[in-house]
Amino acid sequence: MDLIRSLNSSKFNCYMAYFEKGDLINEFKKICKEIYHIPKKRGLDISAMLKISQLIKENNIYVINSHHYMPFIYSYLGSRILNKRRLIYTEHSVPEVQGVASSKHKKIFGYMLGRTDSVVCISKEIGDTFKNSYPRYMHKFRVIVNGVDVDRFANHADRDKLREQWGITPSHFVVGTVANFRKVKNHACLIRAFDQMSSKNPHLRVMLVGQGFPGDRESSESELIDLIHAYGLQEKVIMTGYQENITDILKVFDVFCLPSLSEGLPVSVLEAMAARVPVIGSNVRGINEVIFHEITGLLFSSDDETALASAISRLLNDENLREKIIHDAYHYVHTKHGLKQWISKYETLFSEA
Repeated sequence: MDLIRSLNSSKFNCYMAYFEKGDLINEFKKICKEIYHIPKKRGLDISAMLKISQLIKENNIYVINSHHYMPFIYSYLGSRILNKRRLIYTEHSVPEVQGVASSKHKKIFGYMLGRTDSVVCISKEIGDTFKNSYPRYMHKFRVIVNGVDVDRFANHADRDKLREQWGITPSHFVVGTVANFRKVKNHACLIRAFDQMSSKNPHLRVMLVGQGFPGDRESSESELIDLIHAYGLQEKVIMTGYQENITDILKVFDVFCLPSLSEGLPVSVLEAMAARVPVIGSNVRGINEVIFHEITGLLFSSDDETALASAISRLLNDENLREKIIHDAYHYVHTKHGLKQWISKYETLFSEA
């Protein structure tokens, strides 16, 4: 959405196609020339591929930018074969690349990569994974790390009033996260860490912003709710569901935590830094590309709730450390992950194509 919203409108007209309806449809309608819903059946749906091809032809679209593996597969026929247009594939997930590279589809995927104009990797690790798996296409891969609109998070909203809406008082210390309920996000580790700390820190609260999706085999929502009830933490864990006003939500947090088992390059962490919220993240590639321990945030050993509880305790009890991290992280995200640099790289890529 940031990409479409920020591209130079005198040079680019943006269209969007999507397979499943979601909460952002109305926002995309405001910023796209047109958006299209393409129903897709389970398994390989050739009719969906042909529909994409038809849209490319009817709208005379020059460059197709597919995000993630499955949309790449579905865009390939219409862009490269039937319409002879440029195809740029953006990948956000290391496990996705590793999964395909070790599957029976590896050779087919490699064939398609060789005939794709460019592959954008949103983190260095994704770039390295591609290069190791498909070294003959080294020249296709380029890293464009995620960027955020830092100015959008210069929000001067009334923090106490925002917290009051969620039953949070000025004395509460809130550890929050913004991530949909999927197993890879590992919310359970945060809940286990909170359970270790809760009795000694009665003013501590956890706020989970996000949702699970019906039919998603990787959804962790029901397991997470069961875990919260098993620990008797339902009065201290705030589950907000889907929220659009993330700039306001981040003002509620005292600490942002991302305990994921793996990541590409997490925009949510960059947004927290831009909002001047100190961050804690699991020490996995992707996260540790933006969180530098004790500089832009704190890292803890992946899936280790005791280490996470220790990291939260450090920030809870050390105001000077919190302020140092806030200052250093804001400077880092402003200089290294600003929106202008990010958009400029994509505009260059699209123009070259």
